[in-house]
Amino acid sequence: MLKEKIIACFSGGKDSTYMLHKLLKENKYEVVSLLTTVTTDDETSGHMVDFKLIQAQAESIGIPLYKIQYPLYDGKGFEKGLIDAMNFFGNQGISKIAFGDLFLEDCIEYKKNLVESNSYELILPLAGINTKQLVQEFIDLGYKAKIVSIRLDKLDPSFLGRDLDQKFIKDLPDDVDPCGEFGEYHSFVYNGDIFSNPIQLDLEDEMFVLPANQFFSEVGYKRVVKV
Repeated sequence: MLKEKIIACFSGGKDSTYMLHKLLKENKYEVVSLLTTVTTDDETSGHMVDFKLIQAQAESIGIPLYKIQYPLYDGKGFEKGLIDAMNFFGNQGISKIAFGDLFLEDCIEYKKNLVESNSYELILPLAGINTKQLVQEFIDLGYKAKIVSIRLDKLDPSFLGRDLDQKFIKDLPDDVDPCGEFGEYHSFVYNGDIFSNPIQLDLEDEMFVLPANQFFSEVGYKRVVKV
């Protein structure tokens, strides 16, 4: 059966990695490119991971990577970059784009309107999956990830740098979503089923802080270093 070509947004974290895992294992789509959004400092928005590490992931997975760059918190910059990407791949006959969203209706509706207004179809392989079930499946499949950023109003700084494993999930406070769907934590995946080789990495000791603003809570993060 001829696979349908698709592009997929990829942050390097567990949700987008598991979304990509599902797309590749379904054998329905050919993922022709990953799309990654980065700030003008060349760090992924939200996770604050150096773009070079996302490149290392893409190389290990074996899928080309397309970079969308705009200033941090610049929603219009994100929209323009995504539209430019959709136009670029649309000229190659592609009309579907996948995201790793789970259940936040506002986010899903926003993306649906944005992509459909540009003649694309939104594909959400993870939509509706229970978040506790999802993170358990991710761990059971053998994926390895480090916690790289947290909301400081939800988690103690000691959660930074930990492995995303059973103990981490067990230690999460009751008011924190198991997948961190409300931004409570973000992760960087460095090994697993779709990787041909692990990403050798380390986390710096120092914690950096992004102050709270009208859109986001205060975020603490540690820089990931490729070794």
